[in-house]
Amino acid sequence: MEQIEVYPFQRIKETPGQRWLAKKGQLLKVLRRAMLKWMPHGVNLSQVGKSLLRMEVLILCLMSFVMARAALLGELLPFMFAFLAAYSRKQPVVGMAMGLAACIGLINQSVSIGLAANIASVFLLISIINYSKLPADKYWWGIPFVCTATVFLVKSLFLLKMGMSFYGEMVIIFESLMAGILSFVFIVSSDTVKKKKKLNSFAFEDIAAFLILGIGVVIGLDGFQWAGLSISSILCRLGILTAAWFWGAGQATMVGVMVGMIPSISSSIFGLTLGLYTVSGLLAGLFRTLGRLGIVIGFMLGTMGFSLFIPETQATVLGIWETAIACLIFFLLPEYLNQSIKKIPALSLVANAEGKIPQAAECIRDEARERLRGVARVFNEIASTLHPYEPPNCLKKEEACLNYLYQEIAGSICYNCLHYQKCWEKYAYKTSKELLELFTMAERMGSIVYEKCPSEFRRGCLYSRDIVTLINYLYASLRLNNYWKNRLDESCGMISRQVRGLSRVIEKLADDYDDRTVIDYALKEKIKKSMKKMEFKFREIIPIRKADEQLYIKMIMGSCTDGEYCVNQVAPAVSAVLGEKFEVTERNCPCLMGKGNCEFTLNRACTYRVSTGVAQVGKEKVSGDSYTIATLQDCRELIALSDGMGVGEEASNQSRSAIRMLESLLEAGFDKTVALDTINSTLLLKSTREDFATLDIAMIDLYTAEVDFIKTGSVPTFVKRGGKVEIISASSLPVGIIETIDVYSDKRRLAARDLLVMISDGVLDFSSNKDEDNTAWIQELLKMADSVDPQLIAEMIINRALSRCQGKPNDDMTVICCYLDLNLPDYH
Repeated sequence: MEQIEVYPFQRIKETPGQRWLAKKGQLLKVLRRAMLKWMPHGVNLSQVGKSLLRMEVLILCLMSFVMARAALLGELLPFMFAFLAAYSRKQPVVGMAMGLAACIGLINQSVSIGLAANIASVFLLISIINYSKLPADKYWWGIPFVCTATVFLVKSLFLLKMGMSFYGEMVIIFESLMAGILSFVFIVSSDTVKKKKKLNSFAFEDIAAFLILGIGVVIGLDGFQWAGLSISSILCRLGILTAAWFWGAGQATMVGVMVGMIPSISSSIFGLTLGLYTVSGLLAGLFRTLGRLGIVIGFMLGTMGFSLFIPETQATVLGIWETAIACLIFFLLPEYLNQSIKKIPALSLVANAEGKIPQAAECIRDEARERLRGVARVFNEIASTLHPYEPPNCLKKEEACLNYLYQEIAGSICYNCLHYQKCWEKYAYKTSKELLELFTMAERMGSIVYEKCPSEFRRGCLYSRDIVTLINYLYASLRLNNYWKNRLDESCGMISRQVRGLSRVIEKLADDYDDRTVIDYALKEKIKKSMKKMEFKFREIIPIRKADEQLYIKMIMGSCTDGEYCVNQVAPAVSAVLGEKFEVTERNCPCLMGKGNCEFTLNRACTYRVSTGVAQVGKEKVSGDSYTIATLQDCRELIALSDGMGVGEEASNQSRSAIRMLESLLEAGFDKTVALDTINSTLLLKSTREDFATLDIAMIDLYTAEVDFIKTGSVPTFVKRGGKVEIISASSLPVGIIETIDVYSDKRRLAARDLLVMISDGVLDFSSNKDEDNTAWIQELLKMADSVDPQLIAEMIINRALSRCQGKPNDDMTVICCYLDLNLPDYH
């Protein structure tokens, strides 16, 4: 018998909550089927949800919300359309999320003109961008075109429905064109983000794109406030502070102008912020040498100073609070940010990464050289124009003079005579011959005496006395005219020579101009790595190599408290890294020690050093001798002595101008020959009288102890080595006498503990006996001197010279002594 199993059960009463959950499940299934139909094939909803919660998607949605608020003139939204077109392509789901965020931003705007048209334009633009097939090589112009066309068509249709107006259509055209242009800019920034470019590989167009994107963000944040403080204003002030920190006063002022114009862009009102931000940026950049604290002080001074012109007290107080918050954020910025910005080549003002001068700089240098040569050619043409004209044939000039005399006599006296036709037609040859004899007498004797004239002329001419008087008058006038003409020709010739000399000076300066200075980037990285290992904190290191392979290193570090950190710590460290001794030659410390930055320059330490002593006595109150002792950039010691013509103030002016010009030209890097030619031409240009000056020059190479003696009209120079004294003399003219100078130049090799003595001619000018060797006493004095103190030896020579002339010098006296020794370190 089959067993029957019975299962008891009881119907459970269904609650309303359970019924709602069942219906909700059914509704979700329907929505899911609908979404699957709309979504592209193969897309999982769970994956979509996860993708929308990614950080980059949330940032894009937030940016879309902000860009939807970035309205120009209160009603134009080109930033929103451009941002959506550039950043939503090939991302339909992300694009829709960005569109929803943009719609929320549109609704959040205080002004909602054309809200429906803007929302329709947003979703249509996103759909076209994601579902239209644009070739990969044409998207850079296709997306801007789609953006412009979509905004124009959609908004034009809405305008046509509401009522067509010319102004409305012009606004739509302007907005669509702006959206297309900005979308092209934002495509650059979008590609940079997708490629994940490093900061140091940013090009100029990348920086410009992100800068425009930042302007849109600042405009979009306008209106957001926290405790009454504007977030947009805080960001603007922070941007100015960072610009002053990165680049200085010029760029901070430029950023201040840009962010100051934002209120006038976002609305039709021109705000006071333009002046406020511009002045604050300028002062912040000027105080940059004091570090971040100095930048903040400068910015606060500008803000508080300009706030006096703002009539609203509440706005002034809020502006000060906004500045304070921006300064606080500025202090929190990491230090490496400044270094990272400086590594961007597009923002660098120095040479390229290979250490070579950019091609643009080469072109500018060649252009400058050609400009100088062009100026020289212009002066040369002026000189040719001013040069007196000399006829190729002097006979023509004499014939013209004789014709003038014949015409004057025949026209003024003979024309009214009864025998005019007889003398000037029948006997013309005889008349001209007699007059020519009278002309010869006037030229030979200066004037004609009537009684000494030929008797035939006196008997045959009715107006012989009148003719003699007229010839004397004409010859006196001709002599006077000829005198002034010669003087004028001399003046023109002198000016022509002066201008031609100036032309030669400019041309030689152009030929000598050579700026092949480069930055050694390999050496820079080497020094950086080594200094970081030694825990040195520096802001910038720039090793610079000149055309003659001279190396100097410019460094910027935080200021120390005693001003000796660069000498005692940095210079030895750099010397250890490079394997040769470097020393500090120039330094620029801030006013407040320990605050701001210190800039200094390291040069290769010289092998030798020179100690000098000078003694001078003038014949009058002002000595006509001038001298200079200077260390040039390429580790050369310049000792120059000049004696102007005569004595006193006038001679001092001549010698001082020659010395100053020599030092300036050599310091600028010009060759010694160019420098001497320039001085000679300048003295020739000075006046019509003779203004000349002697030059006695010694240039000592402190690396090799090689000295170059250059003499133009100067007296001998003495070199003492041990117990021997050598004389170096030359016979040449001073500068400023003739156009082409003959320069004596002699190179000698000195040694340590050598003594060099240079004197002016007044030291030797006391003996009336021309045959006497007036240098012998100086040689004996130097041989007997045991001291190596150059100042003591100079005074000994001056005192001996004064005693030989009984204390009454005939000319100005100057003695320069130089003692050469090894450049050994000083141990304290």
